[in-house]
Amino acid sequence: MQPLPVYQRYKKRLKVRDQRFLLFTNIPKVMEKKQPVHAYRDRHALLSAIYVMKFTFLIILAACLQVSAKVHSQKVSLQVRDASLKKVLAMIESQTAYHFLFSDRRLKDQHNVNVQVHQADVFNVLEQVLAPASLEYRLLEDNLVVITPRGVTQADVKIQGRVTGPDGTPLVGVTVKVKGTTIGKLTDANGAFELNVPEDAVLECSYIGYETLEVPVNGRTSLSIVLQPSDKSLNEIVVIGYQSVKKKDLTGAVSVVNTQEAQRMTATTVGESIQGLAAGVNVRSGGRPGQESKIEIRGVGTLNNNDPLFVIDGLISYGNRDFNPADVESIQVLKDASAAAIYGANAANGVVIITTKKGKEGPLRVNFNAKYGIQQIPKRWDLTNNYEFAELNKTAYINGGRTPMASVSTEFDPSINTDWQDAVMRTGSYQDYGLDFSGGGKNTSYFISGNYFRNEGTIIGTSFDRISLRVNTEGSRGIFRIGENLSLTNAHEDQLQGNPFYDMVRMLPVIPLYNENNPGGYGYGSDDAYTFGTNPVAINNLIQSDQYNFRIRGNAYAELRPLQWLVYKFNLGVETSFDHYKSLRKEGSWTYNQPVDPSSLYENRAQFLSLLYEHTLNFDRQFGQHTLNGVLGVSQREVTYELTGAGKQHIAQYPAGRYFDQLNAGTTIQTVDGYKERFVTLSYLGRLNYDFADRYLLSLTFRRDGDSRFGEAHRWGNFPSVSGAWRLSKEAFFNVPWVSDLKLRASYGVLGNTSTIPEYARIPSLNLFPYAVFGVGQEIQPGATQTALVNQDIKWEEKRTFNAGVDASFFNNSLDVTAEYYRARTNDILVRLPIAGTTGNAGGNPFTNAASLRNSGVEVSITYRNNKSAFKYQVSGNFTTIKNEVLALGDLGAGRTYIATGLTRTEIGRSIGEWYVLKSNGIFQNQKEIDDYQVQPFAKPGDIRYVNVNGDEIIDNDDRTYVGSPWPKLQTGLSFGGSYKSFSFSLMLYGNFGNKLFNGVRSVMDRFDDNSNYRKGVKPWTEEDPNTDFPRIAYSNELGIQFNTRGDIDRWIEDGSYVRLRNVELGYTLPKAFLQRVGFTQARVYVSGQNLLTFTGYTGLDPDVVGNPDQQLLERGHDTGNYPASRIISFGIQCGF
Repeated sequence: MQPLPVYQRYKKRLKVRDQRFLLFTNIPKVMEKKQPVHAYRDRHALLSAIYVMKFTFLIILAACLQVSAKVHSQKVSLQVRDASLKKVLAMIESQTAYHFLFSDRRLKDQHNVNVQVHQADVFNVLEQVLAPASLEYRLLEDNLVVITPRGVTQADVKIQGRVTGPDGTPLVGVTVKVKGTTIGKLTDANGAFELNVPEDAVLECSYIGYETLEVPVNGRTSLSIVLQPSDKSLNEIVVIGYQSVKKKDLTGAVSVVNTQEAQRMTATTVGESIQGLAAGVNVRSGGRPGQESKIEIRGVGTLNNNDPLFVIDGLISYGNRDFNPADVESIQVLKDASAAAIYGANAANGVVIITTKKGKEGPLRVNFNAKYGIQQIPKRWDLTNNYEFAELNKTAYINGGRTPMASVSTEFDPSINTDWQDAVMRTGSYQDYGLDFSGGGKNTSYFISGNYFRNEGTIIGTSFDRISLRVNTEGSRGIFRIGENLSLTNAHEDQLQGNPFYDMVRMLPVIPLYNENNPGGYGYGSDDAYTFGTNPVAINNLIQSDQYNFRIRGNAYAELRPLQWLVYKFNLGVETSFDHYKSLRKEGSWTYNQPVDPSSLYENRAQFLSLLYEHTLNFDRQFGQHTLNGVLGVSQREVTYELTGAGKQHIAQYPAGRYFDQLNAGTTIQTVDGYKERFVTLSYLGRLNYDFADRYLLSLTFRRDGDSRFGEAHRWGNFPSVSGAWRLSKEAFFNVPWVSDLKLRASYGVLGNTSTIPEYARIPSLNLFPYAVFGVGQEIQPGATQTALVNQDIKWEEKRTFNAGVDASFFNNSLDVTAEYYRARTNDILVRLPIAGTTGNAGGNPFTNAASLRNSGVEVSITYRNNKSAFKYQVSGNFTTIKNEVLALGDLGAGRTYIATGLTRTEIGRSIGEWYVLKSNGIFQNQKEIDDYQVQPFAKPGDIRYVNVNGDEIIDNDDRTYVGSPWPKLQTGLSFGGSYKSFSFSLMLYGNFGNKLFNGVRSVMDRFDDNSNYRKGVKPWTEEDPNTDFPRIAYSNELGIQFNTRGDIDRWIEDGSYVRLRNVELGYTLPKAFLQRVGFTQARVYVSGQNLLTFTGYTGLDPDVVGNPDQQLLERGHDTGNYPASRIISFGIQCGF
C-alpha cells in the first residue's frame, strides 16, 4: 500500500498557512503475526484466570516489543526507483522513530531517487539520498531531523511579540519557543518577548491555564498573540466505577488526589501517601515498618470494620501495603452514595479507585528512580537515671512506712545505669528503587515496572522489604481491544515483639541489659529492683517472628465496540496471596518471676483467593443538546481463605543456641489448627447519566447484590441513588466574567455493608465433646455440642447518605473551590447483644442488627494556581468537620443505653467511645481541706481530690463522667508546589484539632507505682514543696495512695490537636543540553524531609495515635505504646532515557 502524499496527511492537522515546513508524525505499523491457538480446559479457577492473563500479556507484549525493536534498531530497508525524495523520507519515517522537518519547496523537484538497502543504518541511508540533492540533515531532540541545504545555514529573523489574554491583559511568563527545539524565552512583565528564529519557524506558546497555540512566523518580525483560557482541570477525566466522566460533569462527591504530591512522600502504602491531600479522608498509619494504614472516609459508619473498598484497575482488592505507590497514575475517592452506589454492598465505607500507569504511543521510554533515607523517632521520654531513680524510690518506701531494701538505701549498683531507650531505638533507613519501561504503537501499549523497597525500622527487630513487578499491556485492532494488568509482589515483615514503648519506661535504669545468671542471659529485675516490665531487647532476641507474603493481583479484559457509541467489556480478575507466618521462641526469660518455658516453633500457611467475573455494556450517545451515557453490568465474585497451622516445643539446637527452625525439629506437639472460609456474591448494576446543554445533569444508579453469607430471607439487597447538578455559569442570565464555572449539585442514596459479616455467622457449628458420661456404667461417650448460638436473620447494614455541594472556578480557572455538606445514617449495624447464660451459649453472643449511627460534616477544598511569572506555583488546601452520634444500640439488658470499656462509654446520643473516667480537681494541701470536703475521708495531704459527680458524698466508680471525645472536630491539609527555572519546591502540612487522647504510657510513669521508671524532674508533693501538680509518692496499700495511682482518671487525658509538617522537598532538574550529551532525556535530583516538625501539646511520642488494637473504635485514642511516625531525611534521583 502506497502512503498518502505528505501534503494530504499533514496539512489539515498542522493548520499552517504556508506549507513550507511539514512535520511527519506517522507511526510505523505493527507487523502482524499469526499466533497458534491452544484450546484447553482447566478445572482450577485460579489457574484458568492466570493462564488467560498470561496468554493475553504474551500476545500484547510480543506486539509491543516488536514496535519497540523497530524503534530502537534504527535500521531501514528500501527498494525504490525514480521516487520523490519526500516519498523516500516518508518511508524512512515509517520504519524508524525519526520525524523530518524540511522546506517543502526545496524538495519539490527531487524525484529521481534510487536506493536499494537492507537493514542499513538510517543515517548512512540519509547521507546517500540527500547528498545528490546538496542537502544535509541535523538531529534535534525528540527524534526530530531537520533537512537543510548543504553548507547553508538558514537565515534567522528577529521577532518581537506580545502575548495577552482574551481581555488584552498581558501574560507574564509564557513560554515561547521554536517548535521541536529548545530555542525559546519567557514573556516579561508586559507580555513581550524577543527571539531570533528561522524565517519559516513555527512558534509554540504554552502557559498553564491556557490552551497551547502554534503560530507560524512566515517571515514576519512582529507578532501579536492571544491565548485562550483552558478548562483542562474541568475536562480532567475521572474514573467513577465502570465509567469515566469529565470532572466538570460530576454530580456526586468525588475527591481527585494529586498523585504528584502523593508520590513525593516516603511511604510504604498508597493510603499513607494521601493523608491531607483529600477532604474527608483521614489516614492513620503509625511508624511500624509494613504497617497497613487505616483509611477513614467521612468518619466511621459502623462499630465494626470501617476500611474502604479498594478498586485497582477495575479489580476489587485488599492489602494496599503490597502495592507499589510509584505505579499509580490516578487516585479517586468516592465519598457519597451517588458516586459509590455502583459498588453497592461493598461501598458503605467509601471507595478508593486506583488506576495504574499505562504505556503511551511512541518509542521506548526508560525511567529510573532511586531514593535513600534515614529515619529517627523525633521525640524521646526524658527519664531519670540510676541515682535519680534511687532517690525517688527511697522516698516512696519511707513515705509508705516501709524500710527500703538494702540495695535501695545504698542507691543500687552505681555501675549500672541502663538507658532502655538507647537499647531499643535506633536510626532506621528507607531504600526505594524503581525501574520502568513503557511505549507502544498506534494500537498497542506496554508498561513494565520493577521496584525494590526496604524499611529498617527505628525500633530493633522491625523491618519490611518488598519486591514488586508490574506488567500492563493493551492492544487493539478494529472494533476489538484486549489488555491486562498484572502485579506480582513478594513481601517480608520482621515483626515487632511485645510492646517496647511501654517497656522502655517500665524497665528501671538500675537493671542491667544482660545478666548471665538469668535464663537466657538477660537482665529483668530482682526483689530489690522489681518491675512488671519486660526486657525489650530480650524479647526481641528470644522471639523471632516473620510474616512472608506473595501476592498476585491482576485482570485481563476484552472489549468489543460494535457501534461507535456502544462498548461491551468482559473483565476477569484474580487476586491471590500465599502467606507464611513463622515464630520461633528460644529458651530464656525476659520478665522477673517468669516461668522458664521450653523453646517452641509455630508456623501457619494460608492462601487467599478472590475471583471476579464481570460483563458490562457502556453506551454514550448525543442527540442535539441531549447527551445520554451509562453502563449496565453483572458482576460475580468468589472469595476463599484457608489456613493451616501447627506448633511444637523443645526445638533441637546445634550447636547450642542455634535452632533448627522447622517443625520436625521439635519433640512435643503443642498445637494444630486450621480453618477454611468461602463466600460468593452476585450483583446486577446500572448507571444512567443525562446531560442537557451542559447545564442540567442527572445521574441514576442502581445495584442489586446477593451474598451467600446471609440467609435466604435477607440474601439480596437493593442499593439505589440519584444525583443532579445545575451549571449556573452556562445560563444566559449568568454573565460574571470572573466566574469560569459554577455548578450546584445534590445527591441521595443507599449503600450496604458486608465487610463486618463473618462468613458463617448464621450457621451453627459443632465441636467434639468427649466428656459426657452416660449409661449404666457411667462411661465417657463421644459426642458433639453446639459452640455458640447464631442468628439466622442477620441482614445488611444499610447506610443512607445525603450530599449537597458547589463546584466553582474563578479567574480563568486559576482558582477552584469545592464545598460540600454531608449527612449519613447507618442502620442495622451488627452488634453482639448479651443473652442469658442459661441458654447454654458458651461461644460468644450472636450478631444482631441493632445499632444505628449518624455522621455529618462539611468539606471545603481550594486550589489556586499562579503561572504569570517565571516563578510558578500552586497552593491547595482542604478542611473537614466530622461529627458522629450513636442513635441506637439495641437491648443491652438492665435498661443500659451504653457499651463500656475500662476507659470509655459508647452511649446513645453521644459519640463513639468517649472518655469516661474519674474527674480530678487538684491536690489536697492540708488536713483542713480534706475535712471540709468530707467525701474523701481516707485522703491525706498530697492526695488527688476527686469530683463527687453524682453527689452521694462517696468517691467510687459511680463518679466517673465524660471528659472528652477521641474524634477530631476539624481536619486540615495544606500543600504548596512551586518552580523557578530548573528548581522546584514543595511542602505539605496536615492538621488535626479538637480530639482528646488517653496517654497510657504517661499513666505508667506518673502514677508513682512500684514497677516503673519516672520522668526526669518530676516533683512529688511534699509539705516542704507543695507547689506541684503531682501527688505524694509512697509505696503503700492505704486507700489514698491507691486512688492516686488509678489509671481511669482524667490526669491522663490530653489534647490531641497537632499540626505536622508532613513533607518538604527541594529539587533541581538538570539542563537538557547537558543531558543530551550523556544520553538522558531528563534527570532530577532532590532532597526531602518528612515529619520534620510537629506542633502539639500532647506529651506522648506521637499525637497521631492509631488506638488500642484490642478495643478498636471503642478506645480510639488510647495510646497504648503507639509506634510513632519517624522523621525522615531522603535523597533521590529521577532520570529517563
